[in-house]
Amino acid sequence: MNYSVFSHLESEITGVAFKEQERKKKIIAHLSAKKESTIPELADYLNISIPKANELTAGLVEEGLVREAGQKTEGIGRKATAYSLNQNSCYFLGVEIKKYKINIGLMGFDRTIADSILNIPFPFLDPHESLDAIIREINNFLDRSPITKDKIVGMGLSIAGRINVKKGEILTIYHFEDAPVKSILEEAIELPVYIDNDSRTIAYGEYYFGRKKYPPNAIVVNLDYGLGTGIFIDGKPVYGASGYAGELGHIPLFYNEKICFCGKKGCLETEASGLALIELITHKMNEGSNSRLRAILGKKGFLELEDIIEAVHLGDNLAIEAVTKIGYSLGKGLAVAINLFNPDIIVLGGTLSAISDSLLLPVVQSSIFQHSLSLVNTDTEITASKINAKAGLLGCCLLVRDKTLGLV
Repeated sequence: MNYSVFSHLESEITGVAFKEQERKKKIIAHLSAKKESTIPELADYLNISIPKANELTAGLVEEGLVREAGQKTEGIGRKATAYSLNQNSCYFLGVEIKKYKINIGLMGFDRTIADSILNIPFPFLDPHESLDAIIREINNFLDRSPITKDKIVGMGLSIAGRINVKKGEILTIYHFEDAPVKSILEEAIELPVYIDNDSRTIAYGEYYFGRKKYPPNAIVVNLDYGLGTGIFIDGKPVYGASGYAGELGHIPLFYNEKICFCGKKGCLETEASGLALIELITHKMNEGSNSRLRAILGKKGFLELEDIIEAVHLGDNLAIEAVTKIGYSLGKGLAVAINLFNPDIIVLGGTLSAISDSLLLPVVQSSIFQHSLSLVNTDTEITASKINAKAGLLGCCLLVRDKTLGLV
């Protein structure tokens, strides 16, 4: 696949070739955001001449990455050819590993999902066995997909835990002595692999697909079994020196004896996360509190967040009380984030955002108001994700595309 915008992956580019490649990338980024544009619009965006914009766009059309998208009215009575990205030129594989399931999808070059399979059961086993299961499910998906493997540029893996993005290592799971997970997957799948933290992929999906346009400074909360955030400053995702930026869940805010997954005590995650919610509900039921969740726990032997969400929607008092409690603790943690970053917006995402509008959002807002500087929090919009279940896979696929293009 000899696309000029990907040539930097094989060798270093300098001089005029580098400048041309960067301009082509900017055209792709602009068409991603605007869906379609004319040559004069592209020339104005890049601050270059119309002939030069035409030359660059023609090159992308010749490569098959961009296509003509019909005529567009420009001025009085004038028609100009509009251009858009070509979905079928190449694809990007996204694999989202969740606690009990796997989601896999293929995204076309124009950011639309071309093929996917969701909610593949994934009971966690021994790390070696579960990694083998992941590889098996990916290969099964590729074998049944109508999109041939030679059109896939790369694969992204979204998973919870501490991820060394540069080395492709997952430090909390699948951390084997023989090779980093990136190398194991690349050998097994025969594609370049990019690994990222699930909170960042969810944030990326939310930021680019959640609504028409988000302001430049945003924090997206991943309220799942754990607790993390994806941070955008000036429209760019923040990684930090080692790729660990956004670990809001591990701020030590509470004086308790609960051991966090990270090994420390008193982390926000021990009081404001899906696991904390399940622990609280289970503890209350053991003390004698009634709940419809008791029968589910007895039948399955464990509770899933979806069970609690359903219980909330059915008016289960214990579920409502428990969600209210963790929502208050979450607001306390987000008050810290607001005081530090002064963001334009905070978006509640992740699995538990499914009950944000009905219950969680008002509690979080009240707690934020109580614990943050009033001069700061009045400038921050607090809202809930509208695509909560879709954000992770969308973000995972799009991150692969943007990383291979060098846009991130």
